[in-house]
Amino acid sequence: MTTLWTHQLSALSELADAIAAGETRICLTSPTGGGKSKIMLEHILDNPDLRFQLYTDRRMLLSQLAGNLEDAGIHAGIIAAGHESEQSNVQLCMTQTVVSQYIKGLRNLPSCHQAFNDEAHKMSGASMQAIRDQLGDHVSIGVTATPLGIGHFYDRLIVAGTNSELRACGALVPAYTFGPDEPDTKWIGKVKIDDGECGIPNAKRMQFAQRVFGRVVDNYRQLNPQGVPAILFAPGVRESIWFAEKLTEAGIPSAHIDGENVWLDGEQLSVTQELRDEIRDRLESGKIKVVCNRFVLREGIDWPFVQHGIFATVFGSTTSFLQAGGRLLRAHPGKSRCIIQDHGASWWRFGSLNADREWDLTHNDRIVAGLRAERIRSKKEPEPVVCPKCHGCRLGGPDCPHCGYRHTRKSRPVLQADGTLREMRGDIFRARRIAERTERLEKDWVYRIRAIKRSKKPSVKNMTFAEVEANFARENDWRYPPRDLPLMPIHDADWFRPVREVTEVRDERANVGELLEGVGTKTTQKELEI
Repeated sequence: MTTLWTHQLSALSELADAIAAGETRICLTSPTGGGKSKIMLEHILDNPDLRFQLYTDRRMLLSQLAGNLEDAGIHAGIIAAGHESEQSNVQLCMTQTVVSQYIKGLRNLPSCHQAFNDEAHKMSGASMQAIRDQLGDHVSIGVTATPLGIGHFYDRLIVAGTNSELRACGALVPAYTFGPDEPDTKWIGKVKIDDGECGIPNAKRMQFAQRVFGRVVDNYRQLNPQGVPAILFAPGVRESIWFAEKLTEAGIPSAHIDGENVWLDGEQLSVTQELRDEIRDRLESGKIKVVCNRFVLREGIDWPFVQHGIFATVFGSTTSFLQAGGRLLRAHPGKSRCIIQDHGASWWRFGSLNADREWDLTHNDRIVAGLRAERIRSKKEPEPVVCPKCHGCRLGGPDCPHCGYRHTRKSRPVLQADGTLREMRGDIFRARRIAERTERLEKDWVYRIRAIKRSKKPSVKNMTFAEVEANFARENDWRYPPRDLPLMPIHDADWFRPVREVTEVRDERANVGELLEGVGTKTTQKELEI
């Protein structure tokens, strides 16, 4: 058995203890590069008498897992299109094939004692639930670097190391992030920072790619003069192909890859494992300088030699940002750091890739982003700073650690629709103006919450407390209500949950009932507006 890191040994021990204690819905999390696959393999080797199933929903990951199992001396049967069905104590399963052949095909799945769900953050929907139901009595173990939005699927969280611990043991390298510009939302439209992948509206994605291209090339040459291997994340597939074509024309040999096709040497071809391997080998050897993709290279790939990440998109969630950025953090011989070239303002929207994260299975992307913004707005956490000279990002302080330039004024370059840059000054997360507390204000708030609970409109039923608060501010000269009003959430995270799902709310006034008196069962004017 190869030598394991301390966090891997701890995770294996904690996993065994949890299963022995009767836990059956367990999530194992570790930063990308923390050796989660190794933990899975060691757990299988430690339990040779048990039957295991390993689930993935991507062909690239299926091939990678198959190779890892073979290297570990573990024989596995594969349930996937194009493979002959074979019974084994270890089954590697393509989720789509299992759903098609067994769930929809009304066939009984082979039984197992334990099932691993790789990339568990996107394997907790109806398909995976149907598989879990058919497997019946078994232990379900999710594995992911970003355990968000899966509290309905897992009860126990095991944390196998933090970013700082993984850097200390040599598993990760630090990320040096540069924010050379960010898009002005006035021309790309409302940026959706929620639970999506790309925050740019579909209709604006190609326009964004075209506007940012020159900046991508200029900053690539400045930040990566040696041409070390790079991955570019684009807002869409056609935009990724366009980037690959234009970068190649600019003298930077590039390729594109997605789930169905590759663009290589001026040709678009159907993707095969051989072509994937060729692109990987050519990138590592330097024959290709950049591999462009939408998000197919975001999860699970093992290309640790990549040292430069180009974010030519706006990520729509903490999960997408950390999964993409995590590809760059893996240690590799001769690699002391990685460079992040961020054109989508992820450096301030989601924080540093180097930061240690505190996970909670009850949280989702919206809650994590909202809580972070609140901490920065209330000065409980420093707001990141970008250097106006080299565009290097840092947590704070007057001196840039990248170029040594000293400055105290906060600013950042914003890319306009015509391709010009405009300097934005001051804090990004600014303190809110609070409205004066009056009885009318209290009644207004109570009526709003009551109306949402009664409403049958789909657009209203899922409104969060934070959305109600923002609507109130918009209607009151951008003055927010005090956060100690009746029917407001008690717990910070509940501000970012739908009103209907929150059960613990403030009821501090003795006359809350009086506020509601007279409302009865009739629809109020506020309810009619909602």
